[in-house]
Amino acid sequence: MAMSQLEGTGALALMRAVAWHNALARLGYAVPLVVVHDLGCLIAGLGKPAGQLRGLGDPEVCEAWRRLLVELGESELVRTQAGWKHRDAMVGVVLARVFSTIIPQLPEDVRVLRPSMLPVDVVQYARIEPTSAWGRYDQHEAQAWLATLTTHRLLPILEIEQVDLDALRLLGLFRGGDALPGVDLADLYNVIISPSLADVVDFSMELLPSILEVRREAGQQSFSIDGYASIERRGNLDDLVLTQLAYDEDVFEQKLVDNELFYFTHEKQMDNERRRHQVLVDGSASMRGVREVFARGLALALCKRLAMLGEDVTLRFFDSRLYEGVKVSGTGSAEVPYALQFRAERGRNYARVIRQLNTELATPRRKDGQSLVYLLTHGECQLPPDELGLLSTRAPVYGVFILPSGPLELPYLDALHRVHVIDAEAISHGRRAHKARQIIAEVQSDLDGGKTRRGRGGRS
Repeated sequence: MAMSQLEGTGALALMRAVAWHNALARLGYAVPLVVVHDLGCLIAGLGKPAGQLRGLGDPEVCEAWRRLLVELGESELVRTQAGWKHRDAMVGVVLARVFSTIIPQLPEDVRVLRPSMLPVDVVQYARIEPTSAWGRYDQHEAQAWLATLTTHRLLPILEIEQVDLDALRLLGLFRGGDALPGVDLADLYNVIISPSLADVVDFSMELLPSILEVRREAGQQSFSIDGYASIERRGNLDDLVLTQLAYDEDVFEQKLVDNELFYFTHEKQMDNERRRHQVLVDGSASMRGVREVFARGLALALCKRLAMLGEDVTLRFFDSRLYEGVKVSGTGSAEVPYALQFRAERGRNYARVIRQLNTELATPRRKDGQSLVYLLTHGECQLPPDELGLLSTRAPVYGVFILPSGPLELPYLDALHRVHVIDAEAISHGRRAHKARQIIAEVQSDLDGGKTRRGRGGRS
């Protein structure tokens, strides 16, 4: 840290740099803390390049590093850092992308070093004085990194310029503190480095900002009078109806987990009917290109809208089989890397997919409630009519058919609750977001009006 060329940083910036360093170590990168600190703080807006050379080390190398930081500070990523939530994991993967092109240029003895995690106890760093520690430790690794970065200065500049800001903003739309709930660091890294995801990211950014404005109101009324207002399934243990204690211990614990105990409450909670939504996206080769962009962008927006309304939502892909998928929450972001990166190379077997889904829904679970299915596929998706008819008796099915090659003439359309046909005009760049919002609004309208129980709703 004695070679740092940033000013305006402090103890918080140092501890965040430790978190970035450990994120890089988990990805397999062994990078000196001073390099992680200076570049990470610059990207996250926690400091700015010093006006003149400072600290210790080779004056020529340190001055070149300072000038490189000044140059990197002019990049769009740094100038617009307030436009995305620079959580530690996200800063870590951005740094990993930048350093990925530098590592092959390092001296061999530095390049083969194995990464190690740093302790996160702030007390250990508060006792260290960088200037006095300079002479007690070997600085060869840090100086080699700085020399390589400055010698090949165009590499970090190009990597910084190529980072997809929309991908960072997309992930930053979701709350959840410093962590990204359910998101693996490697998946996040793949989102940042893959240029092939740009179209889906752009479409998602057209939809999601307005989708995330939805908030679920708690249908709850409070009573300020003495005594209790009602008996409910939710409450504090202090308010438990005493007769519930008569259950055996095992039965009591099971009922507690299943929210089947009764409580005296001062509030009357109006619970909506529990519903389980399954958003199924065709991942076969027929969905490549424009179809894939629309289907995945719509799936992300629909899942997030339903989750923000308090619904139970699962995003799944299918080709020759139906994959497990991910649970979607109102604040998490695990579904973003999953929807962007999923690739299936198993061919197509739609009959097997419907049979698998029918099998899953054939055994009702006490906590599942009503099921709803959303099918996002292409216009030639041949499903067995008898199996789809059986599915429609168990759950309303919404069909979204993207870019059919001709008039949509499938034998099972009458079994669908609603049918949406996305033609070339609807999917054009200027209208695709409007069409996607229409579909989402119609789904919400059905939920609000309780129409999902009354059969097929029509075609649009």
